[in-house]
Amino acid sequence: MRNRWLNEITGITGVEGVMLVTAEGDVIENLGTPDDIYILESIARHAMRMSAAYRVLGNDVREIELVWQNYRLLVMNAGPFALIVFCGLLRAISLLRITLIVAIAHLSEDKKIMKKIKKRSARSERLLKTTDLDQMEINLISKLQ
Repeated sequence: MRNRWLNEITGITGVEGVMLVTAEGDVIENLGTPDDIYILESIARHAMRMSAAYRVLGNDVREIELVWQNYRLLVMNAGPFALIVFCGLLRAISLLRITLIVAIAHLSEDKKIMKKIKKRSARSERLLKTTDLDQMEINLISKLQ
């Protein structure tokens, strides 16, 4: 399924791909991203684990920026899912953020997408329980604040 909102995001100049992932880091949809699903899921799990680490500290993270190979990754967390955007040279970051907020609102209301996310979350292992974080990870995340 190629969602209209994923196409809107990839239509922004400088955006090379986008993926929709569950809170556990499972890839639901991807468009224009590298083909290796194991790498994509690894990126998603790392980003969602960072978000879980902040939750342990009592903070919610809505946006994370990462650098991976030649890409700048922008992760927008929406609770049960997140959008991870692969950017090259991006000059219109504010346009991208506004588009992501609108896309998240529409995806949250899309019953098919939410059903797919809930189904995938129910059958996957809970890899990101906040109790799984060790003290070293918590200390590293707290230094970022």
